[in-house]
Amino acid sequence: MKELTLQQQCQVNGGGLATVIIYCIIGTGLYKIIKSKKGRISIPKLITLEWKH
Repeated sequence: MKELTLQQQCQVNGGGLATVIIYCIIGTGLYKIIKSKKGRISIPKLITLEWKH
């Protein structure tokens, strides 16, 4: 049986540093939506979210 390299092990386990960064960005956005009464998150030409509580 062939042993996996460290990079292959990270891929099997669900990703690496890029995945962690993406989860942090999503988590920060959700925290902002939950904690603020109104606001807007925008990624130009992709998505714009506005909310009021």
